[in-house]
Amino acid sequence: MSRRVAMVAVIVGLALGLGACGSKEKEELRQKAANLEQQLAKTTSQLAEKEAALASMQQSMEQAQKDVAACKIDRDKLKSEINAAKKKKTTTKKK
Repeated sequence: MSRRVAMVAVIVGLALGLGACGSKEKEELRQKAANLEQQLAKTTSQLAEKEAALASMQQSMEQAQKDVAACKIDRDKLKSEINAAKKKKTTTKKK
């Protein structure tokens, strides 16, 4: 985001500088401004792509966390069933 603001500031500076230059300098500055605008558009596009990828990864991570929580619940349930079966088995042997 700060890079985008810096690029806009440079473009504005170039635009303000156009009034104080000759035609050759003006054309060079216009070309620089056009290049900076293209870089800004490319950077903005890349940022949007990365934000979309990040959102997708966050959704995947949240789903994985839900799956882990469900597995832990199943594990705890199975452990309690095993312990109950062991207790029942030892109680049966004592008789």
